[in-house]
Amino acid sequence: MSDQHTPDPGQQNGWGAVPSVSSIRGTQDTAAGASTTSYAPYAPRAPRRKLRRGQVVGIIAGIAALSLLLVGGIAGSLFGSATHSADRPVRAFLDDLTAGKVDDALDAAGIDRTKSDVLLTDAAYAKASGKVTGYRVAATRTDGETATVSAYLRQGGRDVAATFTLDQNGTDWGVFPVWELQAPDLGTVDVSVRGPSGAAVQVAGTSVKTAKDGTVSLRALPGTYAVAYDGGKWTKATGGSAVVGGFGGSSSTPVQMTAALTNAGEQAAKRAVDAWVDGCIASTDASPAGCSFYAYGENPAYTYTNEKWTLETRPTVSVGSWSTNGWLVTTTTFGRATFTADIAGAGGTGTATAGPLNVNASGYITGFSGSGATFRSAVGNGSSDTGS
Repeated sequence: MSDQHTPDPGQQNGWGAVPSVSSIRGTQDTAAGASTTSYAPYAPRAPRRKLRRGQVVGIIAGIAALSLLLVGGIAGSLFGSATHSADRPVRAFLDDLTAGKVDDALDAAGIDRTKSDVLLTDAAYAKASGKVTGYRVAATRTDGETATVSAYLRQGGRDVAATFTLDQNGTDWGVFPVWELQAPDLGTVDVSVRGPSGAAVQVAGTSVKTAKDGTVSLRALPGTYAVAYDGGKWTKATGGSAVVGGFGGSSSTPVQMTAALTNAGEQAAKRAVDAWVDGCIASTDASPAGCSFYAYGENPAYTYTNEKWTLETRPTVSVGSWSTNGWLVTTTTFGRATFTADIAGAGGTGTATAGPLNVNASGYITGFSGSGATFRSAVGNGSSDTGS
């Protein structure tokens, strides 16, 4: 098979099928009444001027630059909008919080600390459990120069709703808003101790003391905080835990503890009672100040000397639970004491006696120091006893 074409015998030189030039450029006559078709004279086109290689490259480069400019502008706008969205500061704050970077998180949120904020540290938060381990932003709403970001914090195996407020603080490049996170309200760990004021407690391993009313309230980040009573060798109490859920200033359910005496504390309390009784017995006054027994009926015609109290039997006491004034001390068996004095007067000399009198040692243990317990009588100067 050949790729060469054989000329058609009916055609001149093989081009017989091509119309003649006159039939293309002229006017064809048609039958009477038939329309004629006119063709514009043929004007040959000037040959196209080929672009030089440099011009082609320049045009292509210009198109590419314009395309990059358009794409870059779109990308820059999208990037700028994303990096300046209102939820970005919230995410930065929560990222630091979930990583345990308390200092960075507080700085990001604009939360100021005082000396009393002992739980707002990396060390204290590290010892908390049930902390924020993740989050998701649910919605972002803007209203003028204020934005609200709603989120859910993953805390202690459940989702806790949280709302954050941001204010616009200027713009970048005069286009993109700059959002500033407003400090969220922190929850508090609340502790109440039924015991002496200034009781020592530990919250997440941090030592604090209660106020005069026996309470202490500490600002805290979301989490669960172990609370323990630190009564040393004298007192004890059962601790608990406080749960701070999310933000918003919610208080934890107060951890309430009642201080009780240890065995050492109970023995110290009884020694304090004995010391009080001994102090009263050591008095040379017929009516010892602050004591539960006294003698009366002295005759002014006589002079009394060598006045003396003698304890015949010591009272027996029991120490109960804490009350408003302290650990209640109840006398289960009265003690007995007698009073003697030498007398001299117009009628002669002799010895005056009084008793035996009841020794009541009821009262309160109000606290402890390094040396032991402090006892305060509730029946001073015989107000609940009988003297003779």
